Amino acid sequence: MIKINFLFISIEESFFILFIAILIFGPKNIPHIARGLGEGIRYIKEARNKIKNDIFDHTKNVIQEKNKKMKK
Repeated sequence: MIKINFLFISIEESFFILFIAILIFGPKNIPHIARGLGEGIRYIKEARNKIKNDIFDHTKNVIQEKNKKMKK
């Protein structure tokens, strides 16, 4: 049997978690919950990329200013 580990969870455990989620939230609410999780993950990724780009831009500016001062 081939085991696929996604986040160190086996397929059987994944189905069990899905089953429990359906019992708790109901099948109609699962898409809404998944959509909200997806939006949250997208927001975090965009924020991470913005912070990374801001740090890169600031570092680039500091290096350029340092090089200008060294040439003088």
